Amino acid sequence: MARRIELRGIANALNESFVSRNNDFRGYWTIGQLKSFAINNSLTSMAFSLTTSKPETSFNLQNDIVRHYAGRLEHLLRKQQIPDFWVSEASITIDFNVNAKHAQSYECSTSGEPFQCCCQIIDDTDRRYSSIIYGRCQPHSAVKELKSTRKLTV
Repeated sequence: MARRIELRGIANALNESFVSRNNDFRGYWTIGQLKSFAINNSLTSMAFSLTTSKPETSFNLQNDIVRHYAGRLEHLLRKQQIPDFWVSEASITIDFNVNAKHAQSYECSTSGEPFQCCCQIIDDTDRRYSSIIYGRCQPHSAVKELKSTRKLTV
C-alpha cells in the first residue's frame, strides 16, 4: 500500500537525477547549459513545473527538461503505486545566486560557481516534500567540455 511519505523519496530521486553529470541535453551537461542561459538572460534562478499542462512541442532545453522530468515523475509514481491525484504540484528550481555559507560546503567538489537545486512535491493535503542539493558549475562551453558519446541523451 502506497504512503504519501514516499513522495519525499521521489523528490530526492528527481533532484539527484537533475543535478547528475549524466543529465545531458544534446550531449552537454544540462546544468551548465542552464547556467549559460541564465547569464545570457540576466536570470538568477529558473523554475520548471512538472505538473502543469502539457509542455510545448518545440525542442529546446526548457521544454525538454519539463517533458523529461514530468515523465520521470509519472514513472516513479507508477512504480511506487502512488495515485496521480496525490500530487498537487511538483517543481524543480535551480538557483545560481546561492548563499555563500552553503557554497563553501562544496568548495572542493568541482570548479565553477555554486548553485542550489530544489525539487518540491506538494501533495493533495498541502504537505510539502523537498530535496535540496548544492553543487558547482561553470557556464556551458563547447570548447571546454567534451560532448557525451552516449546514444540517448536527454
